[in-house]
Amino acid sequence: MPKSNVMQMLVRKVVVAYFTSWIIVLLVSVFFTNFGGANWNAAENYMSSAIFVALYAVPAVFLYGIIVSSLIEAVFAMLKVKGSAEPMISCSFHVIFGLCFGIVLESTLFSIMGGVAAILFYSLDRIIVPAILGFKMKIRVISFIAPVFLVVLIVGVIYATAPPKRPFTAKDAVRYATDTIHRFPSKEGVIKLQIEGYDVEQETEVEETAEKETYKVVFTERWRKREESGFYQMIYEVSRGRMSARGGSGEHPPYLQTR
Repeated sequence: MPKSNVMQMLVRKVVVAYFTSWIIVLLVSVFFTNFGGANWNAAENYMSSAIFVALYAVPAVFLYGIIVSSLIEAVFAMLKVKGSAEPMISCSFHVIFGLCFGIVLESTLFSIMGGVAAILFYSLDRIIVPAILGFKMKIRVISFIAPVFLVVLIVGVIYATAPPKRPFTAKDAVRYATDTIHRFPSKEGVIKLQIEGYDVEQETEVEETAEKETYKVVFTERWRKREESGFYQMIYEVSRGRMSARGGSGEHPPYLQTR
């Protein structure tokens, strides 16, 4: 294969990889994003999913995809494989190597994605990209920029159709805190119980702070067994998606130390 043909092929493969990567990222991200319901941050979730998918898809397509596709095309050119069967054979080899990508990584999901990406890569290489490269420069530029505008459009639509952001309340703060500190009441208040002969009170309190939608959640545990008694307290500052310790006092309950 002449050097000029090799350079033209590599340029074409890079363009194919560019569009293939965009399509994979845009479509696969949908399956990793939780839409509907009370997901006010669906647009943010979609962008996070897109970045996550891109971290795997872009290097795989640009490195593995370009190398494999270029080698297949070069070998076919050397062997002078032509005729009506050539497209089907070439596509089959693309799919086989796409499936092998997942086999090497021991992942069925990556095998399926690799096979689909290979068909997409081959289809773009044979049909779409040659047509794009044949357009005038202005149309080419628009074609290359189009995926970026498509991302903005998708994110804009998701954001516009998502429900409004619900206020983060004191109940939400308590629920968030007790998802981490399980042994205390999941609602504000006191529960009484017996643990290894100890009369135990576990209390959950919540207070507003000066900062909006930020609360102080206090967990207090009191115990008594005949003449022995004590208490333990933990204080946390809780906001949406965040919880940080703000001190405490007392000593750990004796019945927890024996476990």
